[in-house]
Amino acid sequence: MDLDQRQLRAFLAVAETGSLGRAAALVHLTQPSLSRVIQRMEQGLGHPLFERQSKGMTLTVAGEALLPHARLLQSEMLAARAELDALRGLRRGTVRIGAVAAVMRTLVAQSLGRLLQDFPQLTAEAIEAVDGELGDALVGRRIDLAVTASELDPAGVELIGTCDYTDGFAVFCARTNPLPHQPALEQLATQGWVMPGRAMTPRIQFDTICAGLGLPSPSVAVEASSVETMIAVSASSNLLCWLPEPLLAAHLANATMRRLDVPAMERTRRFLLYRRRSGLLPRAARQFLDYFPLQSAP
Repeated sequence: MDLDQRQLRAFLAVAETGSLGRAAALVHLTQPSLSRVIQRMEQGLGHPLFERQSKGMTLTVAGEALLPHARLLQSEMLAARAELDALRGLRRGTVRIGAVAAVMRTLVAQSLGRLLQDFPQLTAEAIEAVDGELGDALVGRRIDLAVTASELDPAGVELIGTCDYTDGFAVFCARTNPLPHQPALEQLATQGWVMPGRAMTPRIQFDTICAGLGLPSPSVAVEASSVETMIAVSASSNLLCWLPEPLLAAHLANATMRRLDVPAMERTRRFLLYRRRSGLLPRAARQFLDYFPLQSAP
């Protein structure tokens, strides 16, 4: 059986909402019309796709098997239509990219700026997230490119290359913090810190550094998921933070924060650029690659 875009949209809407009523509103059909579309799909495929229950619709084994393929087919159909419309001047291409905070605000922003200056008809969608969330967004087709600070699970993604850019983590404090510029490690061990949650990669890395130096786990006074919150709390207190230096550039420039000279706690990061393994890379994403610096192959 051949599946058309109308059937794919109907199937995915029911699968995602678990309800004929809510799905019908999403695809702009009446509930009886949507039900007939699903029934024709099931007849054509020779399998029931949903179990009808009093509380809604749940996928059968066959429906679960079809779901990832339906998502892929719909995504590729939309991408093909967008590229053809762009050729006719009916639609602008969109660069959909995700990155960790430090590189999103520096390298990605700079690359997007140059691209959009040369191609003002393009638009961009940028997602700032941690590595694991970026991998999920890439596989889930919410973005087409991801810039991460660590390697992703290769299932479903493909490494394009290593960015020609690095940054570094270091220890920072408020300008008014009484610590000397070159504090001893023993002094840092007695300080309070503002940190991301325990499951976050920077926190894990910092705990590993402390353990390797024979220091106790840091005394975390404030946990925050937002970089801006961590900086703001540190700038308003005597709490220390451990962050990539580019994120504090403005605060260092206006002297509200200062960097402590602690070489043992400094780490340099590299960044990796990934794409989805399946499907074609949209034209707008390919154009972005022309403006994004990658290391040359040895």
